[in-house]
Amino acid sequence: MIIMIKAILFDKDGTLLKFSEIWVDSILEFLKGKNLSEDSKKKLFKKIGIVENNEVEENSILSSETIKDLAIIFSEYMEESEEEIYKDIDNFLLEFLKKNKEEIKETCDLKSLFADLKGRGILIGLFTSDNYRQAKFSMEYLELDKFIDFYAAADLYKKKPSTESLEIFKEKYSLKDDEIIVVGDSKVDMIFGRDTIKLGVLCGTGSREMLEKYTANISEDPRGVLKFL
Repeated sequence: MIIMIKAILFDKDGTLLKFSEIWVDSILEFLKGKNLSEDSKKKLFKKIGIVENNEVEENSILSSETIKDLAIIFSEYMEESEEEIYKDIDNFLLEFLKKNKEEIKETCDLKSLFADLKGRGILIGLFTSDNYRQAKFSMEYLELDKFIDFYAAADLYKKKPSTESLEIFKEKYSLKDDEIIVVGDSKVDMIFGRDTIKLGVLCGTGSREMLEKYTANISEDPRGVLKFL
């Protein structure tokens, strides 16, 4: 029996957007206003996944987890409460994104890809470990927001790999797992995909070796979804 794909769910950072220096730069800038020793900064960087040359480690907190998770780590090195740090980082990252929006870059020609998908009647969802305001701003800046039917952000639903948002999406649009493609670059994305069709992309922080542990479907970038249609 041929299964028709009805929806595609994309991770954001590392999948739709290049995991650029903006994310490391934003953390460095945020920490400038904090009274941290160089030794504390080094320990903090190691915990969140910033390695040599300010590169980001695959499946790390910075590459795969949420602002809330960053706040938990930061609270180990700062005097403020976890909740205060969370609100501070959330607001800071949004403003930093707005000031450096030219660094928001696509991994491929997403406007053409999304237009193609919508022309085929396919639903598009954005499932991110980022918060809603940052995700929405990025999509609006790239003029992609008009294509997106559903946003699942870490401050709206339980974070990935919890499938809370996936189950809500399926119920809202009366979808089955085998009618959905989940596209991502991390272990968290692949676990989140569960029984859907999973596509791992190599344009983010995840390696082919890691992604192949979870799916046989590997593509250089999100345009790989077209082979399923």
